Amino acid sequence: MTFLLRAALVIGVLSYLAATRQGTAPTGLDAAALRSTVATTTGSLASLAASLPPEARTEALRLGGEAVARRLTGQPASADTLSASDRAPAWRGAGGH
Repeated sequence: MTFLLRAALVIGVLSYLAATRQGTAPTGLDAAALRSTVATTTGSLASLAASLPPEARTEALRLGGEAVARRLTGQPASADTLSASDRAPAWRGAGGH
């Protein structure tokens, strides 16, 4: 989800800069248009979240919360790819090395 938001932001900025360079960019921000755009984006994100199954919505919120917490605390993302079952292999008996 953050990839999509970042991509939209980058595309928007590059489009604005290209329009500025060509001299066709708006000279000022229209506050009503800006509010409308923010409301539309927020509404579409809310409808997207509402359309997800409850399990997927919970997982997305958990992952998003963890990402925000890591960003706020300055901790790098973990590169660990082991699952809980990989960390606790099945017991193989007394001579099972």
